[in-house]
Parts: sequence; C-alpha cells; structure tokens
Amino acid sequence: MTVYTATAPGQPFILSGTEPGFDRLHGIPVAALGEESERLLALGHLTDRAVLAVTSAYHRRVLGELIVPTRELTDLIHFGTQRIHVKAVAADQDIDNPWYIEDAAPSDPTAQPVTITVIEWLQREDLAPPSPCPCCARVSRSTRFTPDPERAGWGHHHRCRHCAHQWLPTASAPRAESQTTLPRPFTPTHDLETSSCTRSA
Repeated sequence: MTVYTATAPGQPFILSGTEPGFDRLHGIPVAALGEESERLLALGHLTDRAVLAVTSAYHRRVLGELIVPTRELTDLIHFGTQRIHVKAVAADQDIDNPWYIEDAAPSDPTAQPVTITVIEWLQREDLAPPSPCPCCARVSRSTRFTPDPERAGWGHHHRCRHCAHQWLPTASAPRAESQTTLPRPFTPTHDLETSSCTRSA
C-alpha cells in the first residue's frame, strides 16, 4: 500500500500517524476531523480506557482545556465512540486538508481500523495558571466563560469547586509570605544526552 508522501491526489494510502494534522498522545496517533475539530480520529480500535485518556490528553495538550465531568463525558464511550474501518485518500495539494477518509468495508484491501470519537458536546474549561480562591484559599487551575459576578457582561472566571466562589484569574488573592516557597534547583538523575527528547502525554 502506498504511503502518504508518495501518493497522488485521489489515491488511497495507509495512515501511519506521521501525516499532517496528527499528534501523538499516550503513544497513539490522533488527528482532529471537521471544520470545528468536533471529532477525533485515532489509529486502531482503542479500548474504552484509551479513548478517555486520548480525549483528555488532546484537550489538555492541544487545546489547553480541561474536560468537565458531566453526563456528556459519561456517555462518550456508549454514544460518542465508533470503531470502524476507513480508507485514507490524498487530497489536492492546494487545500487546507491534504488528506481525508472514507468509510470502507473491513475486507477492502485499503481499509484500516480507526476509532472515531465525537467530542463537540463535551463541556470544557480553560486551563489557566493556578490561582487560590479568595474565600477558601483552595487552588483552581481552570476557568469558565460565565457571567461576570461583579459587573454586566461575560468573561473567563475561576470558579472554586469547593465553595463555588467566582473570581477573575488576574484578581486572585496574593499568597501569604509564609506560604511562599522557592523552587528547588533541578538536579539531573541521568544522562540527558542518552534520553529521548520526545515524550507522550
């Protein structure tokens, strides 16, 4: 079967995860599909646990968001995940998406197994720098686009998961000096030159 780099427009090829648009999350090649990136395509038929891990890693590492544990997340496996066979086809070189997929029967010699996960209904929070709650001092890393609690309009606000207080990320209460700690110097535990520069999520 032809690889992507040697494929003419309109010709099928085998996805390897090195094509444009792929990220490697937990060692699994993943690409977003659709104009709004509403679906994730992962190579191979993933287990339920791998689907959840890859979906979470995609939101954290690629989008900079956290998934809110709601009913949509609970239903992700049963209603939002398909394990199917597709064939990849090279597109014209002058368009934004250099390849696309088509449904294929498992017996098709150009078919390969993939897992498609619909993520457009998941509720998300922005991943922000840690900020202590002004009321209970518990730390939050996420923000939501919500009505401003102090003035008209909408904005990104921290919302404490413990006391439900909302505050602007830049208006967090300063930490007491007695609680401030300096970072410890980094001490390598092995030879960095012999280590890989890449890491999975």
